[in-house]
Amino acid sequence: SLGNIPPLHETTLKLPLVAALAALVLCVFTAAEGVQSSPFANTHPEACTKNHPSCSSRAGSHPAPTAPGVKATSQNTQPQDVLRARGGGRTAINMPDPVIVKPSAKHTASIIWLHGLGDSGNGWASAASELKFPWVKWIFPSAGDRPVTINMGARMPAWADIKGLSPDAAEDEEGTMETRGLVHKLIAEEIASGIPPSRIVIGGFSQGGAMAGFAALTYGEALAGCFILSGYLTMKGKVPTMITEGGKQTPYWQAHGQQDPVVPFLFGQVSAQIVKSMVKALEFKPYAVGHSACPDEMRDLRTFLAARLPDTPSSSSAPPPSSIPADLSGLSAKELKGLLQARGVDFSDCLEKSDLVNKLKSLL
Repeated sequence: SLGNIPPLHETTLKLPLVAALAALVLCVFTAAEGVQSSPFANTHPEACTKNHPSCSSRAGSHPAPTAPGVKATSQNTQPQDVLRARGGGRTAINMPDPVIVKPSAKHTASIIWLHGLGDSGNGWASAASELKFPWVKWIFPSAGDRPVTINMGARMPAWADIKGLSPDAAEDEEGTMETRGLVHKLIAEEIASGIPPSRIVIGGFSQGGAMAGFAALTYGEALAGCFILSGYLTMKGKVPTMITEGGKQTPYWQAHGQQDPVVPFLFGQVSAQIVKSMVKALEFKPYAVGHSACPDEMRDLRTFLAARLPDTPSSSSAPPPSSIPADLSGLSAKELKGLLQARGVDFSDCLEKSDLVNKLKSLL
């Protein structure tokens, strides 16, 4: 039952960094630029059951990111229905293949869930069995290891580098755009398999929630929804000019712990206010927890997902788009754009016909 959900979290930051973040929270929101991206990684040490080097919690081995440790989606789903997706190397970072929990019924919807700093796709994959949507395919990508500046350059799973805690600290635009491209490609793959954008939800926890929110705000079409758990607004200086009409129409659901010692509640609250001023619908819900999820939060998330992805006949799903020709040189720019649009791929950054061709080739 939902009441049995364990504390869900990321690895814990080094204590001096947490103290530094706490000292800065009062000044960050006085900066003209708004919300500052910070190393928003991690939860109560006392709640951590993983043996991370930086954790002061009780012992236990941190499992490697392999599929066998993930629960099935329902009692009718066998463990082998949880598998590693093929085709790694999606980005420049050496990124593990995502963990996938297959639906136990007809596949009519998909959810893409991004973990937080220092975690892996397996860290949240058990949520698929707790939330119980038999018609949903769950995709849990795992970030590749990269040096994280704020943690003294230590390599760890991260969707982007975190360069500093000060209000004017630079953001890792390259890493964030790289992760945005990964999420958009995962969406495109679901659309190519016959799932329309209106049946796809993306979301995540902490840094993963920030990345999911940015990907949704800048995606070319409206998605079924986006959820942000203990997250924040990233690329704050870019979002107002990068947000799309589709991003404005996507419904957002944001949850945050009122006692969060890592991503302070005020960060989440102000981030929600900024995003809400730009989109059609955003619901923000506070919970009496720290940097973690609680049963009430997960129940409310399930309510949001059930409203956005109701069980519908498979006939409501759009047919797969036509295949991409091997030779694209004879196609017009309009035809190339049509192939990309049918797959839900954003091509607003394509200035030349060759850019359109290269983007289509990346999907082959």
